[in-house]
Amino acid sequence: NNKITGNLKDLSVIDIGCGIGNFLPTLSQKFSQVTGIDFSPKMIELAKEKTKSYSNIQLLVRDARDLTEFHNQFDVAVSVNSVLLPKIVDVEKILREANLVLKENGTLLAVFPAMEALLYRSLLIQEKAIEDGFSEEEAIQKAKKDLTETTPCNFEAGIVKYPDCQQKNYYLFELKYRLWKAGFTSIKVRKVHYPWEVYEDDTLLAFHGKQKLWDWFVYALK
Repeated sequence: NNKITGNLKDLSVIDIGCGIGNFLPTLSQKFSQVTGIDFSPKMIELAKEKTKSYSNIQLLVRDARDLTEFHNQFDVAVSVNSVLLPKIVDVEKILREANLVLKENGTLLAVFPAMEALLYRSLLIQEKAIEDGFSEEEAIQKAKKDLTETTPCNFEAGIVKYPDCQQKNYYLFELKYRLWKAGFTSIKVRKVHYPWEVYEDDTLLAFHGKQKLWDWFVYALK
């Protein structure tokens, strides 16, 4: 019994980690009631400005690790690259709360950053170096430098380290496991590919025509 196949205009949705509200106008047009939450007051302020002409949107500053006030209230929960805290205990709390805010048979639609995409990028860098005449050992070192300097990673934990923060990325097997552990069923995952042009790194444009980098799109039921 999947409620999302019904008339969306009769359903409620919560956007967990709505940020500045880029997705909220689309949700507003499709659902009867939209609630957007984010831990950042500044983000919520910007989201309110962006959506001030929409009457069915409620925006609140909330910590996604504790959404007790919303348990069993929503038909659909969405989350677009917002479950990024590096500590697994926090990730598990957020995913569990995402489950608990849903009504029975409620639907989760979410996007999570893919750890495998960074390994694929490393493969492309190595392959390009060999095509450019570098030895295999030199090509391996170039790929290793990209993973340790350009985008340093903790591969065991699935953590990507940026200058101002650390972000959780997900292996496919891990993502399915954590969603199952949080109580979700009927878990389906596919790739969301991004055009090479969206990246600021000029070196990536050399891979135009290759399979694109991706994130994970998740569909799951409570």
